[in-house]
Amino acid sequence: MGDHAADLPQDLLWLAGARYCPSRRRYLAPSSSTLYRILLDIDAAELDLHVGTWLRAHTTGDTSTWAVAIDGKVLRGSWNQDGKLTLFSAMLHEHGTVLGQVRVPTGTNEITQVDALLDPMDLQGALITADAAHTRDDTARYIVEAKKADYLLTIKGNRPNLLKAAIAACTRMLTSGPPQHVTTTRGHGRINRWSTWVTDATSVNGLDLPFANQLGCIRRDVLALDGQPLTKEFAIVVTSRAADRLDAVGLDRYTRGHWGVENLEHRCRDTVWDEDARQAYTGNGPQVMATLRNLALSLIRRTGVTEITRTVQSIGRDPMRALRLIAT
Repeated sequence: MGDHAADLPQDLLWLAGARYCPSRRRYLAPSSSTLYRILLDIDAAELDLHVGTWLRAHTTGDTSTWAVAIDGKVLRGSWNQDGKLTLFSAMLHEHGTVLGQVRVPTGTNEITQVDALLDPMDLQGALITADAAHTRDDTARYIVEAKKADYLLTIKGNRPNLLKAAIAACTRMLTSGPPQHVTTTRGHGRINRWSTWVTDATSVNGLDLPFANQLGCIRRDVLALDGQPLTKEFAIVVTSRAADRLDAVGLDRYTRGHWGVENLEHRCRDTVWDEDARQAYTGNGPQVMATLRNLALSLIRRTGVTEITRTVQSIGRDPMRALRLIAT
């Protein structure tokens, strides 16, 4: 990093606030030791808060149009004697802007950090999506009552009674008629078909999740290009959003949009910057670097760019190109 900083042009160092040396008549890039010290000693939680606040302020659209995925990521190369480092973040479905991130304390897990992650955010009217680990009564109440938002959660075996009631309702839906919505895509030598059924959750006995309004069943059929079936799997989801604001089309879109967090954020950090391969574990360095990667990803994606690796390589050849992303 020190070598890269030393190669930055004078105009960029001036814009970045680098120190000017009168005797050498030039702006001085920070040394590797300075960068090392700052990355390790800076308050990582405070940095996450400021970066998230800035990105939310520069995100267009009313919050009622937002769909926000919350999910955790383990930094596999940053384990130390205290255990693994897990970061819990919120990401906008539409273009992958990371709205906030918190560190999961050692000895606990991400389901205890929903309040810490979402408290600083204005999410009134938004749709919060999460995996089955967050299908909890207290989380559902927090999203609806405290954040004035809606949830879209997956039901799995961690809530056995809820799952039993949902399966019974989904069985009736599957046998009662055709799906309300079907999406078909082709790619990677196969056909993917998602079929969605939706029903009123308030009429389902045993579905006692607070504020549950609609229950959805999504069947994913994977077929060979000649139409021969390969695999079949089901996802059961529940939402607090009413049918007049979220129909079968939206349920399918946002459920699959939540699954996309792996590609939009986690996978990019691993493939573009080799995050899981990084062995840094000292001080706040790993979390700070993850925050900077989130910031870079968000700056790139909010301009509509989808070729992340190519864009990062382009900026590497000419750092001044980064100004266009920052100024947008």
